[in-house]
Amino acid sequence: MTNPIDSVRSPFLSPVLAMFAVLALLGGCGRIGLGEDDSAKSAAKKTRPGDEQVALVLDGREISVGELNERMQEQFLDEFLRQPEDRQYEMRESAVRELIQRHVVEAEAAKKGLTPDALFEEVTAAAAPVSVEDVTTWYKQNEARLGGAPLDAIAPQIERMLGQERKAAAWNEFIDPKLEALSWEMVLAPPRQDVEATRLVRGPADARVTLVTFSDYQCPYCIRSEKVLADVLAKYPEDVRLVHRHFPLDQIHPFARPAAEAAMCADEQGKFWAFHDAVFALNGRIDESSFDAIAGEIGLDDAALGRCIEEGRFKDYVENDARAGEAAGVTGTPAFFVNGIPMKGARDVAELSRVIDGELARLAAAE
Repeated sequence: MTNPIDSVRSPFLSPVLAMFAVLALLGGCGRIGLGEDDSAKSAAKKTRPGDEQVALVLDGREISVGELNERMQEQFLDEFLRQPEDRQYEMRESAVRELIQRHVVEAEAAKKGLTPDALFEEVTAAAAPVSVEDVTTWYKQNEARLGGAPLDAIAPQIERMLGQERKAAAWNEFIDPKLEALSWEMVLAPPRQDVEATRLVRGPADARVTLVTFSDYQCPYCIRSEKVLADVLAKYPEDVRLVHRHFPLDQIHPFARPAAEAAMCADEQGKFWAFHDAVFALNGRIDESSFDAIAGEIGLDDAALGRCIEEGRFKDYVENDARAGEAAGVTGTPAFFVNGIPMKGARDVAELSRVIDGELARLAAAE
């Protein structure tokens, strides 16, 4: 059974992201408190209720909650600076978006004389209640993937999940138009990797955005990402081309590399994408007989496919893809590069679209 969705967008994101928002505005810095005027800086810092409370007595010295908070900020900063450049950018970008949302929510709350939390409660209270029929309908539609759990046992979880979804929808309907109407510009430029677009392409050759994906045929996240990629191509039929590159994770997916080499043998017969789709349709359940079965399904010359696989004709091709991925910082799958902008890990259509839209806007402004 899937976990209930906990996706209600609260007025603000986490305090950790708020700290990273400060880093985004500063652009970069070393460890906190390296200057000689630390005491003056500390005195000037804004204190919060409870900062004066004693958190620890160490060797006879009292250490306050405020001092402890400063140390935690240092730890977060140290962890942030240890992240690769693309991860740092994503964290900064998330913090920027949190600042933008905070700005809008506080302004809207002020108009009504409410706190941001009270505004959130007021808006989401308008969400329609979840009925017994709603719960039953959802259960029937998803029964096959619930592992046999009876309705009575999971009805409360389903009701909670549907309620959270409706609150999220109500909040998004309220706040998204205001976010879209806001004038702002992301000045911080994303890092880019020089990732070659090879011949395994879906979409127009002259598309303004190239989405390169490094993928593994037995990776469950890659399997789910195929639907996301199809939706992206459908959303941007003229502006995005998809380039597939192989990144088999041999230690955990023993048939991923053989499948990649077999797919290239299918490409030799002009049917890479048909083979590619058929392999992913197996949902990772690949064995020695899979390739012959697929060959029959999609009309390949089975004998020619077998010779190609046996000869290891595309062994180097697949290995070169994997090395290119490693050179670009790929350590797992799926990994995406939008005009060279790295996005590691599984992403949904909204996340990919946000970066694609940013690239289209950047290119349009440069014309």
